[in-house]
Amino acid sequence: MNYRYEASNRQGQIFKGTVSAPSRQEAARKIKRQGLWITALLRAEDEKEAAGRKDWCQYLMTRKVDDMQIALFCRQLAVLLSAGIPVHEGLKALLAGRRGERYSRLLNGLYQQVLQGKSLATAMEASGNFSPRIVQLVAAGEQAGTLEAVFSRLADFLAQVVTAREQLKSVLLYPAILGLTALGMLIFMAVFILPAFASMLQNLQAELPWPTRVLLSLADFLQVHGGDAMAGGIVLVLGLLLLARQAPVIYRYHQLVLYLPMVGALARNSAWSLLLGTLGMVLEQGLPLHQAIRLAAPVAGNRYLERELLQVQAKVEQGSALMAALISCPVFPAILVEMLEAGEEAGKLEVMLAKAAAFCQVQAENESARLQALAEPVAIFIVGGLVFFLVLAVIMPLLNTMDALSI
Repeated sequence: MNYRYEASNRQGQIFKGTVSAPSRQEAARKIKRQGLWITALLRAEDEKEAAGRKDWCQYLMTRKVDDMQIALFCRQLAVLLSAGIPVHEGLKALLAGRRGERYSRLLNGLYQQVLQGKSLATAMEASGNFSPRIVQLVAAGEQAGTLEAVFSRLADFLAQVVTAREQLKSVLLYPAILGLTALGMLIFMAVFILPAFASMLQNLQAELPWPTRVLLSLADFLQVHGGDAMAGGIVLVLGLLLLARQAPVIYRYHQLVLYLPMVGALARNSAWSLLLGTLGMVLEQGLPLHQAIRLAAPVAGNRYLERELLQVQAKVEQGSALMAALISCPVFPAILVEMLEAGEEAGKLEVMLAKAAAFCQVQAENESARLQALAEPVAIFIVGGLVFFLVLAVIMPLLNTMDALSI
């Protein structure tokens, strides 16, 4: 009987093949005698049936590496690269200190693809665990020879994102619990309590208050058209998801985000921090300015900004100065103009770009803190309004009932 297997050695190399044995146990013994660790062992006739299920499970597991582990990966690889260790050796060292099955699968996949001659950015993109922004930044670092600085910057950026997100979750936890409780009470009142009051008031020929009428109308609509509303909602969501994949829609959405109140300031400062920092790192390696702009353009992960920077690149190639081209960009921070002009005139553009990136980073952190400070009171205000509406819908019918009975 033939068995197909997948196994790895102590160095993390993957081996696949076929072994002939009378039983699964004997096949496993033959493979282990070769110094291999078995990761999969299937009968040849069962392999086709199990392949789809196995690939799907592995896909799910590799997709679930969280942002904290990605930030840890960037930090560790930055440290190893700063010590002069090549990329493949750094991945091998990280693989030796495994911290979990999913993280190990990610590292092993990157290591194997790099050994096959693929670039690290290509391997990261194929893994499905890294955002396009991260992949583009690593690709720029590989071409400019600044991978160490890129991974260090990425680690700082991801750590900040994870910290801000966890803080926002903590801030919104109480309002979220309160809101869900109020929503549950609202549905319970609309379905079970208010109809009894409504029939009583109608018998007493009393007029229902408007909050109660709204809830009762909503309950009636859901009872009659609830299935249709759910199906329509699903179709609408799927349509929006499909629409969101279209390039013109993505471009307009990215443009809109940059102009939103408060959120737009955070998005702009975060994007320019990455763009200017990457541009400075690439210029330090001696690349021409127009080529550095082309490498840095996709880093922000914003299609609108990318297109604007490619227009800046075209002007620079035609002989324009960097600041003269950047001023025409509608979302370029005006406060940075004089700083970068001074650096360009003094021949220290790389230094000023790094300082401008640090300034944008501080601005982004301030905007993030401001949004977190406003999130809790806004959420509580919304939940309070919902609770107030619920109270009006219940108390006002009671008062009308008492008035009707007293007549």
